[in-house]
Amino acid sequence: MKHVVAGCMLLVVLNLGFSYAYLEPTLSVCKRKDPNLDKCIQDVVERIRPNVASGNYGSSNVLPKLEPVVIEKIRIERGNTFGANFSNLVIAGAGQFVIKKLKTNLDDRKINVSVILPSLDVKGKYSLNMNILVLRIAGKGDISATLNETKAILRLEYYTERVGDRDLVRFRPIDLKLKFDKARFYLTNLFNGDPTLERVGNDAINENPMVLLDEVKESFEQNLSEKFTEIANSLVKDADLDEIFPE
Repeated sequence: MKHVVAGCMLLVVLNLGFSYAYLEPTLSVCKRKDPNLDKCIQDVVERIRPNVASGNYGSSNVLPKLEPVVIEKIRIERGNTFGANFSNLVIAGAGQFVIKKLKTNLDDRKINVSVILPSLDVKGKYSLNMNILVLRIAGKGDISATLNETKAILRLEYYTERVGDRDLVRFRPIDLKLKFDKARFYLTNLFNGDPTLERVGNDAINENPMVLLDEVKESFEQNLSEKFTEIANSLVKDADLDEIFPE
């Protein structure tokens, strides 16, 4: 989560080693033989966080941006105990990521990144029918949520594809995992808008937020993985390995 996330890390890692013919004006190079390669990459990521959020790197190129993350639709069915539809989910705050760990393995062509997302604000539409303890919660309306201290782990793996006389870099679908920590939800129109029951329903969800988060986590991870993989491959579509990680 979204995110999610963590897409900001992806944007930078894939561009850091570009030769100057491909390098966006705001980015700088980290050499593959740099003994502090991981720190070099992390320092650049921290410096250009605003560019990652906006997708503007100082050139006329139109690049995918991290803010906001949009998920058009999520549908979940778990028999009679859980059914939900979410649509037009807009997630803001991923651009404030904090890097916790970054590790590159050029021999295996892998990059692992761990980040914390201090605060994510989620807004969208929902329809819901679920059980929490002995309470049956149902409704259809607007959903808003604040997710604090969410952890995102991305595992990137790249390969080369022969195009003409060049070996261009491509990324496999990115493995992305989320771990939620604190969350606060508000759903309008629970129990057909009865104010007392709506408050009871929201209180029940907020006392047990992982009941809802555990159900949507897989869909969030899948949507974010597809988004970040698309971003990754758009960034390296014309670059070969030596241009991405120069000597």
